Amino acid sequence: MEIMNYYSLIPVLLLVFIIPTSIGAAEKNLEINISAKGDAKVVHTLSTKSTISTVVVTSISEKISEIVAIDDEGIILDTTQQGDSIRIDTLGVTFVTLSYNADIVTNDAGLWRISYTVNENTFITLPPLANVVSMNDFPISVENNSLEMSPGQISISYDTSDATIKEFSVSTKGTKQSVQIMSDSNIDGFIHDDGKVLFNIYDNMPMIVRIPDSLMTKPLQVFLDGKLIEHQIYYQGNTDSWLRIEPAQSGTIAISGIIAEPKITEPPIAEKTIEQPISEPKITKSEGGGCLIATATYGSELAPQVQFLREIRDNTVMNTSSGSFFMAEFNQLYYSFSPTIADWERENPIFQEAVRAFITPMISTLSLMTLADSGSEIEVLGLGISVIALNLGMYVAAPTIMIYQIRKSF
Repeated sequence: MEIMNYYSLIPVLLLVFIIPTSIGAAEKNLEINISAKGDAKVVHTLSTKSTISTVVVTSISEKISEIVAIDDEGIILDTTQQGDSIRIDTLGVTFVTLSYNADIVTNDAGLWRISYTVNENTFITLPPLANVVSMNDFPISVENNSLEMSPGQISISYDTSDATIKEFSVSTKGTKQSVQIMSDSNIDGFIHDDGKVLFNIYDNMPMIVRIPDSLMTKPLQVFLDGKLIEHQIYYQGNTDSWLRIEPAQSGTIAISGIIAEPKITEPPIAEKTIEQPISEPKITKSEGGGCLIATATYGSELAPQVQFLREIRDNTVMNTSSGSFFMAEFNQLYYSFSPTIADWERENPIFQEAVRAFITPMISTLSLMTLADSGSEIEVLGLGISVIALNLGMYVAAPTIMIYQIRKSF
């Protein structure tokens, strides 16, 4: 009876592993090429079956044009579009290249934005000199114009100018913090004084400013030459705020948490600015802290992996009482050794690569936490236990079993 039950599992395993692999192999690649004018050219590379006469492909947008499907012999195949579906009469061919133009790029005040939804990995090529400033609404700085994005709802913002990130060091209550400003504008005269920051700009270029919450009380206000101007909350983290400011002219910008209009004084000589790579700001444990080891491993607190860890911590774990308790206990242990590890990484590139190889699988397992609804105690607790168990299996159980089997062999 036990043998029969064992063999009865074979069809189930085939359904779980083999069939999804065959379906997933239908679309091997999806590329998106963005021109300097914001035009998006989409190319699907498809492997089909000779026994199938038609194939239906889901496009990344309903607003598409110039649809062309070509087989491996260069013959143009008939296509029909209905909504976001494209039907291709493959006539038994085994290889098809589908291309079309998609209206997925918009421009707002000089900032380009790509938005689309897919169920597979995409490879995006941006225009030369493009600077990515956010991915899925999280601020980030990436100069590489070739990106690989995971399935899901994708949003990428970039500009094509030479935007730089300047970092200014300030002190409050004996603790050093950093204010970061990303802009094409020439910035000087930075000062932090009496609950506000001030700096000079010499044009009307848009900018994104990162302000640690410990520097001033919210709500924040932005002034240009003493007059209140509008701003947008680009991203709100657990320990900092990212503001998007679009000044109408040159002048002195003042950001304040004080309701009354701040008195504009002549800024002193600018503090020393630090161009990228950006150093890790020192944050106290009570504020949640920074990802010291990940920042040292990936080179910047704006690296995608570090932003991902911050998102999981701020938007998922810290929104529950059990998660907050776990982070408080975890921080006590983490900050007892992480500064030393981070220093070793900065001093030894080989050690840095070893740490990267060690923590990358762990960061991948944390993607499970994105499945939890914000504020759900049960989901965060259940998925958190699953992630811990998965990491114990990878980093403890698997090596232990491997060592045991090796010793047993000898």
